[in-house]
Amino acid sequence: MIKTRWAVKACSLALCLCLAGCTAAPDIPQPTLDELLAEVNAEHQKIETPHIDRASYLRDAPDKATVEKYRLEDVQDCDLNAEITAARAAEDVEYLFGAFQALYGPYTYLGGDEVFNAHKADILARCTEQDSWTVQDFRDMMAEELAFLPDAHFNLHNRRTQPSQVPFFFRQTAFYKTGTGYQTAAGQTVQSVDGYPELDKLMKRSISPEGELVYYPVLLQPRELSTEEQICDETLTVRYTDGSSEHLAAEPFRFYGLYGYEKGDPELPVTDLHETRGIPVAALNSCNTNSMDEILRSASALKNAPIAILDLSQNFGGNSLAGDQWLQEYCGQQVPNNMVSFRVFGSRVSAPSRDKWVANDNILIVLTGKLTASAAEDLVDKAYNLENVLFIGENTGGYLLTSASNEIQLPNSHLRIVMGDSLLCLTASREEGGHEFEGYYPDIWVPADEAEELAAKLIERLL
Repeated sequence: MIKTRWAVKACSLALCLCLAGCTAAPDIPQPTLDELLAEVNAEHQKIETPHIDRASYLRDAPDKATVEKYRLEDVQDCDLNAEITAARAAEDVEYLFGAFQALYGPYTYLGGDEVFNAHKADILARCTEQDSWTVQDFRDMMAEELAFLPDAHFNLHNRRTQPSQVPFFFRQTAFYKTGTGYQTAAGQTVQSVDGYPELDKLMKRSISPEGELVYYPVLLQPRELSTEEQICDETLTVRYTDGSSEHLAAEPFRFYGLYGYEKGDPELPVTDLHETRGIPVAALNSCNTNSMDEILRSASALKNAPIAILDLSQNFGGNSLAGDQWLQEYCGQQVPNNMVSFRVFGSRVSAPSRDKWVANDNILIVLTGKLTASAAEDLVDKAYNLENVLFIGENTGGYLLTSASNEIQLPNSHLRIVMGDSLLCLTASREEGGHEFEGYYPDIWVPADEAEELAAKLIERLL
């Protein structure tokens, strides 16, 4: 439960509490801020660090000759329209799987020789299906066959092995959670939603345009990389206890922010400090340790604020040390992981981080989106262990299992491959979220481009 002194300090913020015309649904009270935080804190405290035999995944580091064999030095241009023979394609497959065995961190975790050799045989068989391949068709075929790799950092010349899971919001009708179920402002109670028997998994906490805490249906679907804007392929039929029904359509999904999909904008600053409705906001757009002084200044700017916002919605990662130090500067002590993260090349197993709940008198709202990835997700994972943190936005990118630390180039097709060389991260157990390509779930779901404004409106209403 949050401490009473943050409420006293909040008065000094002179937050604009202009709530005229903003009323909750009849006879459905909104929770207090204390009640919301108590509920969310309890959910976060349920997350448990996984218990694994890390020693079983340790491997001997590759020798110098092996490292040299796969070292990327003279980068060759890759023409996706060029053709290679089936025999040369097979040579590239052998080279790739040799790199897996020598360099890939999760190799043992994902089944080792038995699993990887079986998939190699399948790809080699497909290589013989035609006399020659365009490089692009060869790449796409391999990407299909490598779908057994649940690794969002693994990159096969700009192709992932699985699609990212992106959120679709059905916000035509706001629902309020009561003791008898989900109810509309007009008083209709949801009996069922066709095809979705578990309403509590479909309905997500959200924020109305007026700043109320409401619930909307949210679905995750695979991202279609060929489209700038994606349309959900489902409509929802809501059936009410009074016998009526309603059809809901989702809003299109689009990536938010100054970043294009996986493309950094060089003009985007590492940090940005501003205010929204009187609440201090620090946008942390990178975990680049070359900018540590700037990153720590952004944490220092928030640490004494009774309510503050950390915006990670455009942070595609970097070095996890940046997030570690940001949190330490903010709350005054180290905040541990929930995930287990270790390097598999070596002979020593270090002790896992101690499961620890870190007290925090103030309120930190963390904004997330599908561009929140890798080292930024490591920061998110730690922040689950900090008291009075509210995650608002979209599910994160889901770049959790490895790092993007090693790059090779196939000798014939010249396809470039990115794979994690030794880091293995196993996410903590939780009811929802924390999966590769899917990411961590927010406590309150809203589109990333609306998260900052809606979060401030929610705080105005609940204070």
